[in-house]
Amino acid sequence: MRWLLLVVASLLITNSQAAPKPTADDIEHMREELGVNGFTAPSIEIILQEIDALKPFPFDKVWRDLPETMPQDRARLALSTGAVIADGFLAVASEKQSRIEPVGRALLRLAKGLGVSDKVSKHSRSILEKAARSQWSDVKQELVRTQAEVESAMMGLKDEEIAHLVALGGWLRALEITSTVAVDDYSPERARRVIQPELLDYFLDRASTFNPSFKKTKLAQTIVKNLQEVKTITTKPVDVPIEKGEVKRVRDLAREINNLVTSDE
Repeated sequence: MRWLLLVVASLLITNSQAAPKPTADDIEHMREELGVNGFTAPSIEIILQEIDALKPFPFDKVWRDLPETMPQDRARLALSTGAVIADGFLAVASEKQSRIEPVGRALLRLAKGLGVSDKVSKHSRSILEKAARSQWSDVKQELVRTQAEVESAMMGLKDEEIAHLVALGGWLRALEITSTVAVDDYSPERARRVIQPELLDYFLDRASTFNPSFKKTKLAQTIVKNLQEVKTITTKPVDVPIEKGEVKRVRDLAREINNLVTSDE
């Protein structure tokens, strides 16, 4: 019932011509009212907030060429969608206008694969238009709305797992970005920003509910194994810093998963 209410509310807000266009605050308020909060279906805006906090950072060390081919299975499509949204946040944080167009094109391809291109196309166009005018805050909010649109569409199809995989894909790419930045310019304070223990626990819990066919894949097994190792590395008393070598290991674990997402298994 909670998810049904979410979908109905999302459709009423996004499709009613009489209603004003929802802001990011509207979307988040709607999610909270329906019990969809940061620990039941994390917003990518929350997941990626540490990217801004770690500026300045070496953009060329953390940017990646976006995949040109589209995954053939829906789990990879969802994970890739979240990762590309994270790449969009990275481009926005660095104000790299030339990198926004590839993000918009990639989001459209992935949305088409998930069957929600009509929901995402308007946001993709808006992302390009606002980036061209250097309206970076607005571009960021369009990326947040993109996740919200995919999420509501998946809930409408009763495909809760795909919605969670979009969030997981964003978090994994963000983890790779933030850990790379923290290794490049290490300090205990910057290393602490890499770790989001509540979200780590949340995604480990969600991984335990993967559907049986996905659980058998190398990708799903690597997600579980690597996240468990990340938890082991980062479970420390508050006053004990995460060392540079440990941050590097977290980066390598996240990167291994992200490379598997874009590979043919």
